[in-house]
Amino acid sequence: MREFIIVGRPNSGKTMFILNFAAYIGSKSVDVTFRSYDGLVTCRHFSIEEAKQQLCGMALHKTRSLQSLILKIALGKTVINLKITDTCGIAEKIHHDESIRRGMAQTLSLLRCADYIFHIVDVSCISEEYLKDSSTIDHEIYNYGVIRNSYTLLANKIDLPSAENNITKLAYLFPKANAIPVSALRGQGFKEVKKCVVHNI
Repeated sequence: MREFIIVGRPNSGKTMFILNFAAYIGSKSVDVTFRSYDGLVTCRHFSIEEAKQQLCGMALHKTRSLQSLILKIALGKTVINLKITDTCGIAEKIHHDESIRRGMAQTLSLLRCADYIFHIVDVSCISEEYLKDSSTIDHEIYNYGVIRNSYTLLANKIDLPSAENNITKLAYLFPKANAIPVSALRGQGFKEVKKCVVHNI
């Protein structure tokens, strides 16, 4: 079974994207497997709405460990299973909280062995400073992803007015990326994401 991972900065919309994408392809509920940095594995069953209420939030680093879902996707007359894994947001600075540091290390470790990388970038908050800095964590993920050739950039939060002029800026920053504009909250762009998943299963 191929594993797709969702990586990006904290609060870029990774968890919301996974849950709403699961709903988009027909899931009414999800079984989420949590894998902590110390090897503990637990599984919980949620309706999509329950999962959004409990797993999503505005607090930085709401997701602190790997959270995997097994989803079914139609491929012609057959149904294929795929694993999609949510990760702890990663940033440039070393975090003071050990559990978050370990969560980031988990993310980086999985990045090296996952079958496919979806890199979420919040296009609503691209600043002049961000545009001038070529050493951001987003650049590091991008540089690694395009070498792997199993990478798509998801330009998230296009539903927000502040994102309106930033899609072209993103294309300038990451010229080799296959980029899909999406709204994890509203489901915009999910048709194109599904095509990408099907093509790479």
